[in-house]
Amino acid sequence: MKPPGLTGALATFVTNLRPENIPLAAKAEVRRAMADCLGGALAGANEEVTRIAASVQARPGGACTLWGRSERSDVSEAALTNGCAAHAHSLDDTHESMRGHPSAPVVPAILALGELVDASGEDLVTAYVAGVEVEGRLGRSLNDRHSQLGWHTTSTLGTVGAAAACARLLGLDVQRTAYALGLAASMAGGLRVNFGTMAKALQAGLAAQRGVQAARLAAGGMVTSSTALEGHEGFLQLFCDDGSQDADRALHGLGQSLEVLTPGIVYKLYPTCSLMHALIDMVLEARAQGLLGDTDGLELRCGISERLEAARGKTWPTGGLAAKFHVEYCVAVAALHGTQGVADFTDDALHRARLKELAEQVQVALGHDFPSGNGDFAELVVRQGGREVFRQRQAKPLGHPSMPLSAVQRETKFLDCAVPALGSERARALLELLQAAPSCSARELSRALAICTD
Repeated sequence: MKPPGLTGALATFVTNLRPENIPLAAKAEVRRAMADCLGGALAGANEEVTRIAASVQARPGGACTLWGRSERSDVSEAALTNGCAAHAHSLDDTHESMRGHPSAPVVPAILALGELVDASGEDLVTAYVAGVEVEGRLGRSLNDRHSQLGWHTTSTLGTVGAAAACARLLGLDVQRTAYALGLAASMAGGLRVNFGTMAKALQAGLAAQRGVQAARLAAGGMVTSSTALEGHEGFLQLFCDDGSQDADRALHGLGQSLEVLTPGIVYKLYPTCSLMHALIDMVLEARAQGLLGDTDGLELRCGISERLEAARGKTWPTGGLAAKFHVEYCVAVAALHGTQGVADFTDDALHRARLKELAEQVQVALGHDFPSGNGDFAELVVRQGGREVFRQRQAKPLGHPSMPLSAVQRETKFLDCAVPALGSERARALLELLQAAPSCSARELSRALAICTD
């Protein structure tokens, strides 16, 4: 019998995935990833993009919670609004196969749908693993060409991953799961030109919403091509224009390793483009060594990757969202203030004294003899009065599986994000729920995330 194509193979994997076949290490990683995503979403719950989405999407008496807010909504609208919140500050995790943010589309989708169908904690963990597996393996198939064309991978791949996760949550059979993937492939979109605007977060929300819709439509009997992902004029071909897409890359090792562990989830410390995080790590290290105190005659020479060069802003940012992609601004903030937090990326923060002046002392260029394919690789050279005082290269940022965050760092990030929305007592109780094994149910989590007005 001819082996199934990519659509069929991924649908078979998703359908057959069982909690008892997921390693304990993977389950622990899912709990960490969900906590990280929900913390970031609570920080974004009252951002303008989320407020706008909530004002349009809220439905009195709706079945699903809007995280960190008092309103409720219907299931797909809740997924959209919560997805916007999860990506509002760009604090959400990333993934090297996907070259995007895996949790921001998947977690809002499965928690909204899970609240509707009363999913257990084990159901949520299994659905998350399924969704990230599909996101990562599609990313392997498309390689970096997809992103180079201007597509927002969090939105394109995230839509299909969210659909896979929701199909697993609904317990769809192989055929209907394949249809869910095909429907999601038709819904996928998202443009990099919108980076630095509210539309970037909206695109993550749309991925979550469409994932829910695709799975529910498939459950209702909607039919698509059986080769929607790999077929002629299908997802892979249309999202990769040079013929370099390869379905076999997605199929290699399918069922033998899990994307949630290999290459694994990358957790972000800073609310900025992840490709500059290794560089910011080094700037903060140089500052901690006392090398950046005197800005007179200070030169900061930054070697960056080709991927960051393609993504970064080239003109002085006009607002806080655009500043997240401006290397010189981010480096100047780290050097001058020793921070790289949410408060550094508001519109008002751009006008702080001396920031622009110091940013003009930052030199950014493509790095020499950098390893190909590593968009994180960076070099920092600090010169003071014409004399070199610091030189360092870093391959990956803090938060990468090779440089994992400590339990204290993860907890601190979560509480910094969640306490303003929930208060200290509720934020700590939520963290305990998220850390518990077995994981708590979707409705338990949703109650912990809601703001009650009674």
